Amino acid sequence: MSDVFSDSCSGFSRKPSSTPNIEDCLSNSPVIAAVRSMEELAIALRSPVRVISMMGGSIGEAAAITNAVHESGKRVLFHPELVKGLGRDQAGIEYLARIANPDGIVSTKRQLLHTASQLGLLSVLQVFMIDTQAFETGLENIASHAPDAVEIMPGLMPRIVSCVKAAFAGPVLAAGLIKTTNDVDVLLKHGASGAVASEQTLWAYAPQARK
Repeated sequence: MSDVFSDSCSGFSRKPSSTPNIEDCLSNSPVIAAVRSMEELAIALRSPVRVISMMGGSIGEAAAITNAVHESGKRVLFHPELVKGLGRDQAGIEYLARIANPDGIVSTKRQLLHTASQLGLLSVLQVFMIDTQAFETGLENIASHAPDAVEIMPGLMPRIVSCVKAAFAGPVLAAGLIKTTNDVDVLLKHGASGAVASEQTLWAYAPQARK
């Protein structure tokens, strides 16, 4: 697997048709900061997190957000459906990549992820597993989409994390309802590469400090 992140997550360069890998970034800082506003972004930039999941903002702020994140030595994933003013289609992803050049996107939409991959962005498939049918459909989507990473919602489902990890070779992220360090500990133990959390007290989580 081609890796456009260095071991320290610095020196990032875009490589067309490459497959970014965030696992190096998450190895020592497995909590991804879920950020919804510029105020929260400022706090995340000062925190130890290495990856930021941008779940707000506007298209006019996208370039400044990416620049600030990269200047801090971190990486940023955008949720295109949650960026105000951004089209929820292929053209929107192409525009986001051109003006902001983020590290990747998180989406439930296959076409958006396909476009992101073609542009050299990390594609993270977001899957809602709320019941047995959704779980089975989610596994089918993961197999057919072949994303770079999978984000499972809600996150507090360690057994489901284990099942998805057994079926998918890439990074598995857990998101939603994650509030405590014990939540993160359990998810990592069951195979998650990272936990996406808006709880700011978790942004300083360090696995080596928990051993």
